[in-house]
Amino acid sequence: MKKFATIITVASLALPLALAAPISVSAAATTTTTKTATKGVTLTLGNPGVTTYKKAKTFHTKDTSPVVFKALFYADAGKATFTKKGTLKAHSTWKVTKAVKTVATGKYKAHTFYYVKGQGYVYASALTKGAAVNAD
Repeated sequence: MKKFATIITVASLALPLALAAPISVSAAATTTTTKTATKGVTLTLGNPGVTTYKKAKTFHTKDTSPVVFKALFYADAGKATFTKKGTLKAHSTWKVTKAVKTVATGKYKAHTFYYVKGQGYVYASALTKGAAVNAD
């Protein structure tokens, strides 16, 4: 009788492990997709480079939706890599807290980027100073 109880105990402990292995194998067979990293544009910072405003300035977008960039600044060189992140909503008011000036290098022109609070970096030419006015 003692052997029978031992066999039942071993079987009850081994049964969940035996059933769990096929389930985990079928779950691992699902296909996964990987995002390909988009290449950014590396630009050299000009003089003064990055300007931080003590008080946020108000700008607005007009009819078009400007492209928003994510910027990665080099710690050991005066460079930054800008990667497309999305777009801003047209006919909206935005707060700008920083300005980044870049110089012309190779095939890229000199640009000024504004940091739109909570969004990312936008070409300065895409924003207009002041708040957006709604047409009545």
